[in-house]
Amino acid sequence: MKIEELKDFIDYLGDMVLIIGKDRKILAANEALLKRCKFRLDEIVGKNCYRVSHCLNIPCPKDVVCPMDEVIATGKGKRVVHTHYTKNGKKMVVEISASPLREDGEIIGIIEIIRDITESYSFQESLKADLEKFRKTMEIKELFSDILTHDLLNVANIILLQSEILLDRETCEEPIKEDLKRLKRNVERLVNMIESAARYARLHSIESLDFRQMDLTKLLKGVVTAFEEAAKEKDIKIEVKVHSPRVAMVNPNIESVFYNLISNAIKFSPRGKRVVVDIIDEKDTYLIMVKDYGPGVPDEEKENIFERFKRIEKGTVKGTGLGLAIVKRVAELHHGKAWVEDNPEGGSIFYVRIPKKQR
Repeated sequence: MKIEELKDFIDYLGDMVLIIGKDRKILAANEALLKRCKFRLDEIVGKNCYRVSHCLNIPCPKDVVCPMDEVIATGKGKRVVHTHYTKNGKKMVVEISASPLREDGEIIGIIEIIRDITESYSFQESLKADLEKFRKTMEIKELFSDILTHDLLNVANIILLQSEILLDRETCEEPIKEDLKRLKRNVERLVNMIESAARYARLHSIESLDFRQMDLTKLLKGVVTAFEEAAKEKDIKIEVKVHSPRVAMVNPNIESVFYNLISNAIKFSPRGKRVVVDIIDEKDTYLIMVKDYGPGVPDEEKENIFERFKRIEKGTVKGTGLGLAIVKRVAELHHGKAWVEDNPEGGSIFYVRIPKKQR
């Protein structure tokens, strides 16, 4: 096909088209290119391609892949992404598909089909930048998590150990002992907060857990035993309804469900009340239940309290709001669910349902 015949053909194409001779002079352009780039045909025909497309007075630098050079050298088509400019200097990111233009079997130039990809390219570049920011944020987060779980925890445990040593000394005077007891309680809270934050970070950095057969009843009773002293201090009785084995495919992290639910029940219950715990067999699933007789949870807060750092202010009781977030995440990783309902006798009933077998 002769160049004159090509000129008529390319005007029917929706994409921009340039026909360029081996001497880099523009031979023809279609209506789509003239309209998009604001040129008149007589302004570009006979002009150097690098002048029209790139606003350069010399050929493209070596670090830019020139489709003309590639096509002439190989005799094959070439696809590249370039930055072009309109007549008024507006930048466009374009994808160029260049093919050899032959006459009597000899390459006399190239034909470029040009597509404006500025919008999608900008989105990709923005996405790359966002991903890079996210990567750096994650690096900082991992560094902070490492400091949190090792350095800070080590310091807190040293303070806790020293306070216990000082409390055991017979020469320690009573006023100082009271101060040391307060220090010990606060450091214990600090250790618990650090461990909870570290556990929550670990749980949210993984998508699956390893499972093995474990007796949930045995795990539950072990946690209840660990809380006997805390319950005794508030004159709270922990009633365990389940006694027979409840064997399921679980991860050891399931113990944190019992720990956090029972801890919250004791923490928020008034003195002299009771906490009831049970594991109900539902054929294919187990329903873990922790019932308290405290102030309850308002309906509008029933979902919020399972989100991290979301909690309801209850008197002077303080917390990070991570306990129930951990419960929810562990339940999810076990392909289960956690929720709370009203206790008809006053208070709340927290439930966690998990399958006996894992998929």
